[in-house]
Amino acid sequence: MTVIGSCFYQSEGDDARRQRRAREALLGLGGVTPVNLQFRDDSYRPDGLRTLAVLRQNSRTITRTSGRRKPIVSEMLDALAAEASAGGSRYFAYVNADIEVTREAIDRIHGSGRGALSFCRVDVDAGTRAAPAVQLNGIDMIAIETVWWIRERRRFRPYIAGEACWDNVYAAILCSHARGEIVHHAPGIFHERHETSWHAGPFADYNGFLAALDAPYFTRWVTWVSRVREQREAGVPADSEALLAEVFNGPLLSLAGRMRHVGRQARAHYRYRRLRAQFGRGSSA
Repeated sequence: MTVIGSCFYQSEGDDARRQRRAREALLGLGGVTPVNLQFRDDSYRPDGLRTLAVLRQNSRTITRTSGRRKPIVSEMLDALAAEASAGGSRYFAYVNADIEVTREAIDRIHGSGRGALSFCRVDVDAGTRAAPAVQLNGIDMIAIETVWWIRERRRFRPYIAGEACWDNVYAAILCSHARGEIVHHAPGIFHERHETSWHAGPFADYNGFLAALDAPYFTRWVTWVSRVREQREAGVPADSEALLAEVFNGPLLSLAGRMRHVGRQARAHYRYRRLRAQFGRGSSA
């Protein structure tokens, strides 16, 4: 039985409705353990889900700045992996709080035999539920073999959920080291289209800093997206396996590339220290 969870939160209006639809989809799946991840001092417990109030870190503590409290991705995955390990589940999955997961997506996980799967989403119209093309810019659900995560968890930095970059980097790491797959053909997860905005500020800057440290993986992600778009525009039938091998196999960096990346990381640390000074407080990563 796959453990699948998210960090749901109290909200109003359309946001609350989207989250409710997402929870109803999870509860209707069968054969999964739906989990609601929460901070240790949070009492939000939606009906029907197993609530794990175990999260200690958040966007404020990790950046030492103010703003809306958001969870840390790697800590959420740790909690889901621990739950999956305790129950003997081969896989655990994390999904964004407004994503509707279908049986087809779960069956894809169980039948894959892979170490990990990263799912692109299908945006649907709020009124008609009509679905345009699969969105390639981000990942909205990841499923990982429990034993692989426990063994390889050191590869993943503590990105803030709800900010950019983390999903792209995590997907690239999983494809590079876990024989992962990026599911972009009929992924079986749906998202109601709505206005979004990525704000500048300490949380976004922090994720951008980590992405600079993980630049070789981010580059692999960008390359994969570009290749898929080229194939779509050319009307070429997609060969997912060949593309994964082309982009994600082989050494991550050459010797010269490693030296350049050392310089890139040093510059990222310098820029982020200056940003922290502007915010008036310090942080560590």
